[in-house]
Amino acid sequence: MKITLLGNCQTKALTWYIQQLNENFDVKWVQTKFGRGKNWAKPGSFEGKPVPTVTGKENAIKRLMNSSFLIYQNLSSEASDNFHNEKIKLYNPTCNFISISSFYFHPNNSQENGLTGMIHRANVFDIDVPAHKIIEQHGSKIEIVNSQPNHPSTFYFLELVREICKRTGWDYYSEEQYNQYLKEGYPFG
Repeated sequence: MKITLLGNCQTKALTWYIQQLNENFDVKWVQTKFGRGKNWAKPGSFEGKPVPTVTGKENAIKRLMNSSFLIYQNLSSEASDNFHNEKIKLYNPTCNFISISSFYFHPNNSQENGLTGMIHRANVFDIDVPAHKIIEQHGSKIEIVNSQPNHPSTFYFLELVREICKRTGWDYYSEEQYNQYLKEGYPFG
């Protein structure tokens, strides 16, 4: 089964987490135009973990055309000519598309950086797995790492994977795996 992820540094880290669900999954992250030149977007790894990466427009389109699942963050046409919301669905209409939030949340701010902003963006973009639902469900367990509003703690990633597994029917981590990943703190702590 080919599972492809598309988006920012959060989806790059999520690629590693999805691969850990099943060694038979073929999981890759697509490096889009908006990410090139950024340190985190370099292909092959992320924060010390291997993250298989598809580079180049033609390779990325071919990957999307052959994917069973695409887990993605909503991109505008300004962010990416070839991988924005409308275009990705044209490459493989029968693919299982799962949109996730671009986590940008700071609990001490309101509106754009607060929960209100998260809810607004989830509604506007019709997000399948909205971050604000995970935040509302788990409250103070959702921490921001290094005061960066787009760097959630490991707990958030583990709960995001849990929600994706509920949507797909994939088996979730064992309790031992969950605790190990929580202890490791990948990627941001």
